[in-house]
Amino acid sequence: MLGVPPDASPKDIKSAFRRVAKLSHPDIAGSSDESMRLILEAYSVLSDPRSRREYDRGRLRIVKADRPGSFDYRAWLKERLDDPEYAAKLVIYDLLHGFEDEALRLYDGMRGRDDARLERFFERPEAMDAEFCIAEELASRGRFADAFEVLAKLVAMERKSPGFGYFYDVVLMRFRRLVLEDLGRTLEPEAELDLLHRALSLSSSAENDAQFWRRAAELQLRLGRPREAAEATGRALALKPRLPGLRSLQRRAGAAAQASP
Repeated sequence: MLGVPPDASPKDIKSAFRRVAKLSHPDIAGSSDESMRLILEAYSVLSDPRSRREYDRGRLRIVKADRPGSFDYRAWLKERLDDPEYAAKLVIYDLLHGFEDEALRLYDGMRGRDDARLERFFERPEAMDAEFCIAEELASRGRFADAFEVLAKLVAMERKSPGFGYFYDVVLMRFRRLVLEDLGRTLEPEAELDLLHRALSLSSSAENDAQFWRRAAELQLRLGRPREAAEATGRALALKPRLPGLRSLQRRAGAAAQASP
């Protein structure tokens, strides 16, 4: 609305407001009252450091939706969904304002599109935080494989360049719980093994990998593959020799391997 770049200084914003307001004033340019109101709203948001920061982060509820005649930021975004930037902003806005189902539907439509990645339009740590929330919402709806895809992406991003900081420990624990507890609720053993091996390829942490190998060994035994189970157990032992249940699992795998033809 003001024609200023994201890094504009307060002085630049004030100058732009004065210029645009003069050009758009109904008494001078014959513009609509609506145009002037939006310009005033833009200046109000950008001239305050806190609201400007929230706007830049896509988290701004400019005014309450129940206020008559107020500017509806969400509706404004929804009118612009052909532009990936506004779609990304609406995903985060909806996540933070009680529209989780709508956020997931929109995110599902954006997944796999390189031009719609959240990190294109937000600071990288914030985009990662938002996708962690998305993964949580997916898991809460029993969409564990979809949650895995999102968390796997975030782990890969963090391994490449840290963005979560101290919060990464929480991400690792959630990823571990998803892989070890949740995936088995909806997937057959073979499909679960496929995702286990993908999780292992990420090398998220020694603790995670040891437990993933142990789970892989359990599934291989269930599928009647004792040699593969023994190999998986050996890998887990190399990472965490004292991981509970490993020695017992190793003995079972060894005995089954000897008994197999």
